[in-house]
Amino acid sequence: MSQSAVQTPEREKTFQATPKPSAVVDNDQGPPHRFLVVDSRVPASIRQMLDEADGCMNLAFTTGGTACVRRAMRVILATEGVLTDDYSASLLSLREKHPAIAPTLFTVLDLLGTGDEPLRVDALTALIATVKAIVYEIYVLGIERLDALEYLSELLASMKRDSISVNTTAASAKAEGSARARRE
Repeated sequence: MSQSAVQTPEREKTFQATPKPSAVVDNDQGPPHRFLVVDSRVPASIRQMLDEADGCMNLAFTTGGTACVRRAMRVILATEGVLTDDYSASLLSLREKHPAIAPTLFTVLDLLGTGDEPLRVDALTALIATVKAIVYEIYVLGIERLDALEYLSELLASMKRDSISVNTTAASAKAEGSARARRE
């Protein structure tokens, strides 16, 4: 028998000291959600304000963090061409301009994005994350959606209509069946 196959007391201690894998996921050690990392496609002025808000929050400077994230939101509204003197009306215009964004995000912005007083740390964290989610939706996902649609449009345009054979009988039978199911 080789020496490596023999279990020595020292070797047993080594095996016992090795922790078993845990079934619990440690979220603090995982990578941040994709939207929390501000993408380079986001305008530099907005990225800078969000970086400053993050920095202030990390140092527990809630006054500075609150001011920076609220300023970032105003820069977003101005960049999108919907900034007015009425913050709530500006948010409504942004919501109408980007209907794919969840209405809940606008509710959070309306609740936490107004006022002059600094937010508590938990509220500031929520506001920064919400603004980052909005920015991600507008400047990252919106662009990705447009790119995908443009690509698909080009694919469809390059196809020859004569080479596409559509079974019109099967298509109309399927449509008729769907209409019948709705009536019943």
